[in-house]
Amino acid sequence: MRIFKEEDESKRVTFNIRLDLALRLEKAKEDVRLFDKRLAIDGIVNAALEKFLKKAEKKIVELKSAKGKGEKHASPRTLGGAAEPGGAGNRADQGQR
Repeated sequence: MRIFKEEDESKRVTFNIRLDLALRLEKAKEDVRLFDKRLAIDGIVNAALEKFLKKAEKKIVELKSAKGKGEKHASPRTLGGAAEPGGAGNRADQGQR
């Protein structure tokens, strides 16, 4: 029988999400508290970030390889930056253009 819980090492990070998603998340948290439960958000976020990072790291390797060969890419400044509904893009992209 274990006395102490073994936890993965973690680091707190802050990032922006769309307002509608944030509001839905807060509502879901409140709703689930009525049943004395908690949402397992950490695992879901970790899985999504892992999937994103695999794609980003693959793209970075491709860009480094192309740069080494002297090829020029006309690619966007951000990797994985999906546009918001309505084609507005995200705020970080708008400031960089």
